[in-house]
Amino acid sequence: MSGAMDRVTEPLPAGDATGTALSFDPWWWRAAPLSRAQAPTPPPTRADVAIVGAGITGCVAAAHLARAGRHVVVLDAHAPGHGGATRNAGYVGRSLKHGLGELIARDGRARAVRAYRELGTAFDAVKETVAEFGIDCHYRQQGRLLLATSAAMRDAMVREYTLRADLLGERFDVVDRAAQRDEIATDHYHGGLRIDDHAGLHPGLYHAGLLQAARAAGASIHAHTPVRGIRRDADGFTLALDAARLVAGAVVVVTNGYSGAAWPWLARRLVPFDAYQAVSAPIGEDRVRALLPGDRTFIDWNFDVDWFRRVPGDPSRLVFGGLTGGRDQDLGVMAQRLRARMLRIFPDLHDLRVEHVWTGRCAGTFDVEPRIGMHDGIHYAAGYCFVGVPMGTHFGRLLARRVLGAAGGESAFDLPLRTLPFYRGDPWWLPAVFRWMRRHDR
Repeated sequence: MSGAMDRVTEPLPAGDATGTALSFDPWWWRAAPLSRAQAPTPPPTRADVAIVGAGITGCVAAAHLARAGRHVVVLDAHAPGHGGATRNAGYVGRSLKHGLGELIARDGRARAVRAYRELGTAFDAVKETVAEFGIDCHYRQQGRLLLATSAAMRDAMVREYTLRADLLGERFDVVDRAAQRDEIATDHYHGGLRIDDHAGLHPGLYHAGLLQAARAAGASIHAHTPVRGIRRDADGFTLALDAARLVAGAVVVVTNGYSGAAWPWLARRLVPFDAYQAVSAPIGEDRVRALLPGDRTFIDWNFDVDWFRRVPGDPSRLVFGGLTGGRDQDLGVMAQRLRARMLRIFPDLHDLRVEHVWTGRCAGTFDVEPRIGMHDGIHYAAGYCFVGVPMGTHFGRLLARRVLGAAGGESAFDLPLRTLPFYRGDPWWLPAVFRWMRRHDR
């Protein structure tokens, strides 16, 4: 991860629109601070299962495996939750980057419907996990408003979601431009669709609850313990650490956008990219309510999305994001650019100040679909492609079943994970791809 993610605060010039001090830590860490301990606890030398990565997927898998009586060791190169698990938007929905119609055209109806039904299972998995582990993370099925930036886009959205209603039974309501202000106080959009059961949560508190559940079940969590390599042996696997080795009967790698030296095979098959978001200074609960009377999670249907909502747990603030795909961008500059995008949507927010701005590393696959599978005996899940909270939760449960040899571990996303010739995990060409996407959006 870039050094920009590790910085905490930097002063900005007095009078800057973002305020006099800008934090580069995720807002979510205020309620769920990460462990800052620098001295790692030495892991044991043997385990039934070694999990590399202590994000959502790793913690869910660890909790279920430890509950089943396995000796589970979880290793993370940073503090647990340092990566995408606590840097995401906290949106919980049922949409892949490829629509159902696109998948039908590419893969046929049977496989497309199976994939989208599994996405529905992943959506349900978050609600079930929150209840199962008693996690207080502001989970709420507040609904989502999917916004159109043109009339043609709205028509395309209606066609796609009518297909989902017919084949999957998913309900939606059309919000025309005349009724748009009942949901959001802007004329920037051309209406959209409302999906009443989509949800939102606080990512930091969700991950903190998963981490606590894994520990309570008996999993051993080890921060600041990078894995330098994995070797398959006759009786299992040997994981090379900085000062020791760990022998495990099974290995699960769930490092996603932070994959690298631990297992180069996986890194070569993922496309890491950065996503940016910000939280405003308080603007007043009444004012936020006037801007977003629908109190949904809001997102447009562009390739390069803009999204925003009230901050869960602090309704006097807005959280918003966009400009996905840049690499190692100056976060002070990104704060200004995100603010400018909000002003385009809400011109009256001329006094908007940004208090937090941060980035997190996501990862996609080359066909922009999530993946779960096994290679050379190592289990993995990765490439969540913008649905990390539901798919990370779901894949964590599936991985536990697969390691245990239990029923119910099948997945429509267990497909070959391909790469490109000479690709080694550094998508230097990605900014150009996102620039093309933005031109397409326009």
